[in-house]
Amino acid sequence: MDEKNNELSSAPKSSNMKNFTMIVMAAAAVLIFLYMIFSGGGGVKNDADGCNVNFQSAWGQSPSAVWVDLDSYGQAKAVATFDFEYPEGPVNGGSNEKFRAYSRQVFEVAYTDDKGNEKIRFSKAYTCNAFEIYEPDEGAFRSILRNDVDGTEVKEYGDGETVSILFFAKGDYSYTILMENNPLSPEEAEALVAKMN
Repeated sequence: MDEKNNELSSAPKSSNMKNFTMIVMAAAAVLIFLYMIFSGGGGVKNDADGCNVNFQSAWGQSPSAVWVDLDSYGQAKAVATFDFEYPEGPVNGGSNEKFRAYSRQVFEVAYTDDKGNEKIRFSKAYTCNAFEIYEPDEGAFRSILRNDVDGTEVKEYGDGETVSILFFAKGDYSYTILMENNPLSPEEAEALVAKMN
């Protein structure tokens, strides 16, 4: 009889312990969830300053970043999530604007001729650390120069007489001017830098 009483009295203790464990685990899960939500969930940290380049949800998933061709400045701004000041057309023989963006990171405007040939492309990217948007094959260029243009250091890729790619950075943003099929003189290319922000 004593054995039966001992078995009966230990059963509720075991059940109570399981219930207590389940409550503690549920409370811990709720606390972790709340911490992730209120700490920003945030993004992938790109540098020591905590610059978020690629958005991540609080649970660690990231939406797929994709290139999208768009019809207007407003659409490109919505996809890139920032403004872009660039030279107004026509520029370098191109008069038709084409917009393109890479999810939450790059905003591009290209000027094409009436046949659709790209004459020049302006790019702005949220990179945090002056990372070049396009990394050209340096061996393909006879000349790679670094110049100061009104206090901004620019890197110019070209043939020594003309510039095919010009790169510079301001704050958390990197900028590129691509004119590979229709190069400009260094003076003409550098004059475009002040018009970009």
